[in-house]
Amino acid sequence: MIEKIIKYKHIIWDWNGTLINNVWLAVEIMNKILKKRNLPRIDLKKYREIFDFPVTKYYLKLGFDFSKKSFEKLTVEL
Repeated sequence: MIEKIIKYKHIIWDWNGTLINNVWLAVEIMNKILKKRNLPRIDLKKYREIFDFPVTKYYLKLGFDFSKKSFEKLTVEL
């Protein structure tokens, strides 16, 4: 049996600042997603003001419309 080798370009561990302070990275990534949809970008202050659980609330506060693209599809977007 021949094994398929998968090469990953990126691996992201979501520690939410538990082990390292990576909030800046979360903001940077979200701003790329927002830009793609012509939604307003955020800064660290705004992120801390609106971040919420469940995370879908956070996305709604950012302006995402789940009737256009489901949250589930957004989470696997490349």
